[in-house]
Amino acid sequence: MDTKREDLLQTLVQRMMSIMKHVRHPAPPPGEPPLSPPHLNLLFAIAHTPKGASVKDLAEFTGVTPGAITQFVDVLVEKGLVMREGDPVDRRVVRLKVTPLAISHFERFRQEHLASFSRVFEVLTDDEIKQLLTLMEKIELYNAAKDKTHVEPDKTP
Repeated sequence: MDTKREDLLQTLVQRMMSIMKHVRHPAPPPGEPPLSPPHLNLLFAIAHTPKGASVKDLAEFTGVTPGAITQFVDVLVEKGLVMREGDPVDRRVVRLKVTPLAISHFERFRQEHLASFSRVFEVLTDDEIKQLLTLMEKIELYNAAKDKTHVEPDKTP
């Protein structure tokens, strides 16, 4: 990689991190300790999976190990926001679903989360946001296609 592209990518990473530190995460229900950003992200991911998400699904989505996902999910289960259910098709799989308690708070979480992003991106017009989304989608699609074609080398001697 040439130095110019390396410098551009380093600047991009720094700017993305700088932008994200301005996003405020929703407050928990009264009397509850706050949820960390990873917990909220998992809660949103689980809520958007109607049939329930597996630990494997969440690990792939987040790029985090299944063990780490399990630790985060344990906290959500303890708080009564997520429940574990057996998969009716495959007994080896456990599905994670949001509880009625989480559903009752979810819309408020979602609105507060979007409001925080709205404040961060208020400098952009709707057309500029659409342009940013198009560029991000291009990156996602490219990497998804690359992941599908990536084959592990044969490790047999």
